[in-house]
Amino acid sequence: ARSWAAEAKSAAKIRGIEPLGLRRFTTAYGATPATHLLSNGGYAVMLTAAGSGYSRWRDLSVTRWREDATCDDWGSYIFLRDVRSGEVWSAGFQPSGTEPDAYQVAFSEDRAEFTRHDGTLTTTLEVLVSGEEDAEVRRVSIANSGYREREIDVTAYAELVLAPQADDVAH
Repeated sequence: ARSWAAEAKSAAKIRGIEPLGLRRFTTAYGATPATHLLSNGGYAVMLTAAGSGYSRWRDLSVTRWREDATCDDWGSYIFLRDVRSGEVWSAGFQPSGTEPDAYQVAFSEDRAEFTRHDGTLTTTLEVLVSGEEDAEVRRVSIANSGYREREIDVTAYAELVLAPQADDVAH
C-alpha cells in the first residue's frame, strides 16, 4: 500500500520547482488571448501568448494597440529572415502567423519568454521591464542545431505613438 504522506511530500517538491505565478502555454491560440502585464509602476508592457501587445509609459501609449481578440496583431515585433531561403517568421507567433514546429510561452512575475522551434532553429524572445528605469528589454537568442551554417537577419518593428491612447484611437 502506498503512503498518502509520501504522495503529499512529492507533490510539494514538484510545486517548489517552478516559480509561483508561472503560467505556461504551448499554443498561441485560445478562445480569448492569454495576456500578461509587466510593470515597474511607471512603465508597462502587456503581452499576449501570441507575442502581440502594447507598451505604455505613465498615461502615454508608446506603441500602437487596438484590442482585437480575433486578429491579435498589434504590438512590437521581432522578425527573422533566413538570408539563403528567404523564409520569414516572427520571434513570437504574431504577426507573421508562420506555424512553428513547437511553441512555448512562459509568463512569470519578472518576464515573458517565447520559444519557438522552426526546423533546426530555436528562437527565444525574452521581454522584461526594468525595475530601475522606465524601459523595456527584449532579448532574442537564436540557436542552430543543424549541421549547416545559417545567416539570419533580425529586424525589430513597432508603430510608435507617444500620445494618450484616446488620442491615437481618434487619429
